[in-house]
Amino acid sequence: DAAVTLSGLQDIFFGAAPMATASIAKVNGEPVGYAGLTPTMVLHEGAMRLDIHHLFVKERARSKGIGKALIVACKAHAIEQGATRLTIGTDPNNATAIAAYRAIAMLDEITGEGPRFRVDLNAP
Repeated sequence: DAAVTLSGLQDIFFGAAPMATASIAKVNGEPVGYAGLTPTMVLHEGAMRLDIHHLFVKERARSKGIGKALIVACKAHAIEQGATRLTIGTDPNNATAIAAYRAIAMLDEITGEGPRFRVDLNAP
């Protein structure tokens, strides 16, 4: 269950100091999915990375490339922002998301527990 309020989300994305960015996927003008990006400073590298903190596609729109398109849009944003890494993860019990991420060639699995995947920002 989500604990965030509409007011809280508005502050996160549109407040005086926005803490996240979102990409919205639409089909025929209707929102069908989104990806929320959060920045993280990698102190030992002195560089910023972005994490796709949440990716969601409506059930009826799944298996149509929308999730992959959102990841591609996030990759372009990460490059534009000068990020050195882009990651995405999921709950270790979310077998559907894990299988979907493993099927996307541009993602490299980088951990075992609660799989995380890295998007190669240098690959086409």
